[in-house]
Amino acid sequence: MENVVPSSRDPTLAFVARKKQKTSTTSSESFGQRLRRLRTAKGLTQAELGRLVGLSNRMVAYYEIQGGVPSSELFKSLAEALGVSLDALAGLERAPKRPAPTATENPRLWRRLKRIEELPVHDRKAVLKMIDAMADQAHRRKAS
Repeated sequence: MENVVPSSRDPTLAFVARKKQKTSTTSSESFGQRLRRLRTAKGLTQAELGRLVGLSNRMVAYYEIQGGVPSSELFKSLAEALGVSLDALAGLERAPKRPAPTATENPRLWRRLKRIEELPVHDRKAVLKMIDAMADQAHRRKAS
């Protein structure tokens, strides 16, 4: 049997070489990973982000997991809802890592407060008065 040294023109080896080179140079995150990172940094659930941009939470999950690329209109809406530039959402620039402090400390509380924000003004004031009264009462108990 003769020793055959594969040439660089062999299409199979060229494909393997390209694939190997591609995986070693691409360490950046995918669109889906970036979308998830930005969404969680903002303290939003998939359902909340979906409501803001007019998508179901299943479609948000699709973009995060499958990595599909949304239309330009939806892309713009996502960037606005996440509070980042189009370049940051596209991965052309790094989005600032400034999550809201309360979002990372207690995401459940943050989501609830965001829901209060969506209430009509009259209801929102009533809820905030109740929170203030309870906090004042707890503060008085600690002081005594």
